[in-house]
Formats: sequence, C-alpha cells, structure tokens
Amino acid sequence: MYKISVPVSNINVKHNGRTRTLEELRRFNAERVFLSLDKYETDDVKRREALTELADNCRFFKNNGFEVGAWLWTFWIKDNDWFTNMRSINGTEIKEFMCPKDERFINFAAGYIQDVVRTGVDMIMFDDDFRYGFLSDSPACLCDAHIAEINRITGEQSTREELEKHIVSGGKNKFRDAYLKANGDAFRHFASEIRKAANKVNPDVRIGACSCMTSWDIDGTDAAELSEILAGDTQPFVRLIGAPYWATSGAWGNNLQDVVELERMESSWTGRGNIEIMAEGDAWPRPRTNCPASFLEGFDTAIRAAGCTDGILKYGIDYYSNADYETGYALFHERNRSLYSAIDKAFGDKTCCGVRVYESMNKLSDMSMPTAINDSVNIERLFFSKAARTLAYNSVPTVYSGNGVCGIVFDENARHICADDVKNGLIIDIAAAEILSQRGIDVGIESLGQMTQAGQYERFLNDSNRILADGASVCKLKLKPGAVVLSDTETQSGVIPVSFRYENTSGERFLILNVNTRSDRDNLLKHYARSRQIAALIPWLSGKKLPAYSYGNPALYILCKKNDASMAVGLWNFFADTAINPVVELDDEYSDIEFINSSGTLDGDKVCLGDVPAFGFAGFVVSRRNK
Repeated sequence: MYKISVPVSNINVKHNGRTRTLEELRRFNAERVFLSLDKYETDDVKRREALTELADNCRFFKNNGFEVGAWLWTFWIKDNDWFTNMRSINGTEIKEFMCPKDERFINFAAGYIQDVVRTGVDMIMFDDDFRYGFLSDSPACLCDAHIAEINRITGEQSTREELEKHIVSGGKNKFRDAYLKANGDAFRHFASEIRKAANKVNPDVRIGACSCMTSWDIDGTDAAELSEILAGDTQPFVRLIGAPYWATSGAWGNNLQDVVELERMESSWTGRGNIEIMAEGDAWPRPRTNCPASFLEGFDTAIRAAGCTDGILKYGIDYYSNADYETGYALFHERNRSLYSAIDKAFGDKTCCGVRVYESMNKLSDMSMPTAINDSVNIERLFFSKAARTLAYNSVPTVYSGNGVCGIVFDENARHICADDVKNGLIIDIAAAEILSQRGIDVGIESLGQMTQAGQYERFLNDSNRILADGASVCKLKLKPGAVVLSDTETQSGVIPVSFRYENTSGERFLILNVNTRSDRDNLLKHYARSRQIAALIPWLSGKKLPAYSYGNPALYILCKKNDASMAVGLWNFFADTAINPVVELDDEYSDIEFINSSGTLDGDKVCLGDVPAFGFAGFVVSRRNK
C-alpha cells in the first residue's frame, strides 16, 4: 500500500487553524502528518512553547485518525555557544552544525528527543542534515576529535592537511578508511544514544531519518544501517533523497527524470527488507510559482509505477502561508486519483526491465585520484549517476538489480562490478575503460593518452551526421585491431574516436564512449544520435532487445515492467515541448493493448501514441493472445 505522508509546519498549524489544515491533508488522502519543529530551541521558554504546541497538534490530528510524526533537524543549532561545530576536511568551521562526537551535544539532543517523545507522537524523523557532506566547502568532519580518532585508528599522528590529502588523492589507503570509519562510528553512536534515550520514555515510538547524498558513502555508514539503529525494536523507516524542486533550477545538474532514477538507485541499496521507504516529494520552497505541481505529480506517478518505495512524503501544503493559500498541489492530486489507481493496477504486479545501471554505494574507499582520465574529483558528486542520466534522457529504460538486457557502468563503478556483469555486454565511459583495462579486461584500447578538447562536431560514420561537441573532453587513444569506430571528432591533435564497439577474445562486448563523464558537460551523452546508437547496439552487445524505446523526444522518460502475461510501459514527458505522436518500439510483436491516460494504435512491435504534453504522462499495457 502506497502511504501518503504530508509535512506541515508545527508552528503554522495554529496560525492556519487546525481545521483548515485538516481539510487540506484529507484532500491528499494523507494517512500520516509530520509536524516540522525546525532547529533545536536552546531557549527554555521557546522550547516549552514549541513542545506544548506539538503536543496539542499531535492530540488533534490523532483524534482525527492520523498517524503523527515529529520532524526536526539533527545537528543544527543556531547561535551555538555550547557545542563543537563540525569542520570540513579543508578545515572550515561549519557554523550551526554540531559534531556528533561531542558528548555534551549528544546528551542535549537525547534529552530533547525525550521531550518530543513525551508529546505523544508516533514517529520522529531527523531531517536531511544527518550527513557530513554538502554543508560547507568540502565534506566533514575533521574537527579535533575526529582527527584524534582517525589517528588512534591508524596509529599515526597526522595533521588535518595530511589527512585531507589522503582522503581526496592517491589510491586506497588506511587514512581514508580510518576517516570513513570515524565518521560512521560517530553517527552510529549518536543514533544508538538517541534510541536508548527514547526507549526510557516510550520504546514503541518509531525513529528514522532522511537520507542525504553522502548518506550512502562519505558518511562511513548508510541510511539503511542508521534507520535500523534508530528503530530499535520498531519498524525502521527512511526517507530517500532526490526531490522535484531540484529540477526547477537543475540543482547539481539534475532534471526531473534524474531524481526519479536517484530514488530508484537508493531504494536498491536499502535491500528493502523490513524498512519502510518514503520518496522525497519536496516542492520546496512552495508555492507553485517556485515549484510547479506538474513536477511533483510527474515525480509521484513515476515513483508509484517503479514500485521502489512504500509511499511518499508529499510536500503539498505551504509551510509559511495559510493552508488555503496554495491549493494547487491538492487540486492536481485530486485530479490524478484515478490515474494513481490505473498506474497501481498496470505496474503493481510486474518487475522492472531495461538496461542494468551498475552504481556502487561505496566508491570513496577504493577510488584512485588522479587517473589518466580524471585529474581531480569532487567526491560529494560521486553520488549522482551519469550513467542513469544518460539513459533516462535518451528514453532508454533502466533497472537496478539483475543483469538487465545489458549493463552500463561509468567511472569509479568499474572497480566494483564482477566478472559475470561483463559477460552480458557493457556500455562504458572512458574512465571505466581505463579501470577495466587495469583489471585485466580487454576493452579494445591499446594505449591512453592525454585528455583534450573535442572538435566542433561529433561525426557519426554510418550516416555522416554531425552533432555539436561544444568543448567536451575526449581522450587521445590508440585502439586495438577489431575495434570498430562509430563516431569521431576532428581535433587539433587529429581525428579521435568518440564512440566505438569492441569484442574481445573472451566474447565480451563493449560500447565505449570516449567521454569524460565527470565533467559537467553532457552534450556528448544527451542527443538523438547517442540515443539511437545505444538502442541499436544492445542486440549486438547481449543478443537481447530493449523492452521499449522511443526516438526523437528529449527527456521522454520511459519505465517498463513485465510479468509472464504482459508488459506495462510508462512515458513521462519531462521536457517543455509536447512529444508529438511518439512511436514506441517494443521488444516483440504484441496483439492486445490497453491505454492509460493516452490513446493510440498498436501495430505488432510498435505503438503510435497521441501527443504527450509537457510534463504529462502516457502509458499502456501490451500482451499477446493465448494461442
């Protein structure tokens, strides 16, 4: 059952009027409300006021049939004069964010949580500052206490400057491992102490946290592990990271399809099990002038279809204004109720199919910096999957478990795939090609030279079509006999292959993209010719076909799911233009079709759909008649 939770500002409920807030919550079919407390209150009077308000609001919503959670920041204290601040690995003091190694702060936070538990809430969720990254100019934490712990682990007496160098350069080393262990141990200890404190008041209260980008690597632990520690003997829960509002500004280079892929990736890392997973349906800062409802609905429907979460934290009520000021999110939710049901019916009993995206949760520990391809790295950015972005933009469906119809692996992820992953055919970037070559896997490269700027165009040899390269980086290289160049670029250093295919003597096949995917430039990854090239080569790579594919519409996101009887295909047009009569190519001929929020025709292995408006959804289920 897909559960809808809605957050509201605890202090704004009274201002709005509880009844008006209640009416808005019911329009979302919400079963759970999270009351946001914001930062810790260090002033005793303000703290009592906030907690009294929380108790009153909790009682009201419980009496009206809601499960009630409290939501507060984890380490954030304004105007701190008592506790130790985190420090980034560059040495910058991170104002207002406390270090979890400070036992005085742990005692303060534990007491605060006990007071929150006493208000009667069913759940407590820490906000997404439960992290060491994206707080300052570089990841944390190298405060004095963390440095002392790292030195205890390594048996050395390293300075902050020496540790920073070991963390962000060189290969795998004991100092980087000690940094990750110290980070993880501090978070695990904090979570354990919070759970112990809560148990003294009410062992049945559920406690969890919002994950963040670094929750899956740099923090030295992961959101799933922390959720289990915080849960104690209750059911663990975690809210994933990746929100619709990121797409309003392209935060960290993300478009709407990218945040859907991120949440699918994170969900695969949790191992699911008993953990309740919530999607981050954040439309911050609201109202719709800042984040359109179509972004939130597109995200919600895609997550529902993927089946990667147990529900959504749907930020549909404005935190600051009256509850009836911005009603557009609720209006769109109400309008889409029948669509939610249709998506649940079509996709709910099926399994995702497509290209397997290989993304390792832990990259930092084993990575090597610099390499021939990459001379530097922003380690926080390793979370964002360029492989998934490439496929999602180019209308190629993906999976995050199993082999898929073939695989795709970029950059540092190539250190973590196993031999069997290679046998199903791989799409790789030049950084992965370098790593696989070092691992003794023949990918068709005789030697690698320097990175250089591509020429004006990428030229495709099959039809002489030219695509603007616009300053992207490619690597000078010498190919082995048998490598087939598919496209090239004319540089000042001569003609350099941009894409080529290769089969080695073990029968392992590769499509190699000579592209620096760690760069912010995606113009050699996201274009129609690349989309068609990937789709066309998959049968050669693995002997299989894409379950569904559509050519010629930017960011037309496709998700496919199958069971023994049928295949469901969803298309989300996450682009500003209408997708005019998109044609969907299928993996086989089908005889029957049922359309969802769309119309069109089925002709064997092709479906011609009606127009899909900007940020609209179209779907269908195809099957074969029993013979």
